[in-house]
Amino acid sequence: MHPEDTKPLDPKLICGPRNEAILRNMAPWLTVEESERYAARKEEMYRSACRSNPDCVHLVAGAEELMQGLQERGVLFTLASASPKENVDFYFESFPIGRWIQRSDVVYDDGSYADKGAMHLEAARRLKVPFSECLVIEDSPTAVSLAKKNGAGRIVAIGETGDGSDLLALGADHFIRNFTEFDYRWLNS
Repeated sequence: MHPEDTKPLDPKLICGPRNEAILRNMAPWLTVEESERYAARKEEMYRSACRSNPDCVHLVAGAEELMQGLQERGVLFTLASASPKENVDFYFESFPIGRWIQRSDVVYDDGSYADKGAMHLEAARRLKVPFSECLVIEDSPTAVSLAKKNGAGRIVAIGETGDGSDLLALGADHFIRNFTEFDYRWLNS
């Protein structure tokens, strides 16, 4: 396949999967080495754009309050991200998440996980909590589907646009536009 033969991509193929899968879906003609190089460059450009526009870079509304509220309630939580280590380091440098999350508990794309679902399971293992007792918050169709398939206790989908019907149809129990809409009662069941 050549670049001029491409057609529009399904968002499920490029929103949520690891870079390796995104590039394989977007440009299957790339070699492994080319994909790795493009993935690294894509992430470098992302971090550079964020650093060049600090006024536009922030956590989702209510994120800090939610992490504080979870900590005050004794709820264990961490981050499972399809981002590479360099992006996770950037998050810890840019945001105060270290107040609530230990870097050693963060699961990120180090190349050893098949998909985001495997990352969810590893995050639960690191927290020493059965996945069936975990509440997973996700923003991508792929991650919501994998959380459902793996038996998450509850799935909260988050997205700033739309009504979340697509994510609810994939198995999310609730939809919120930002973390100010998080309902702590969801932790009780």
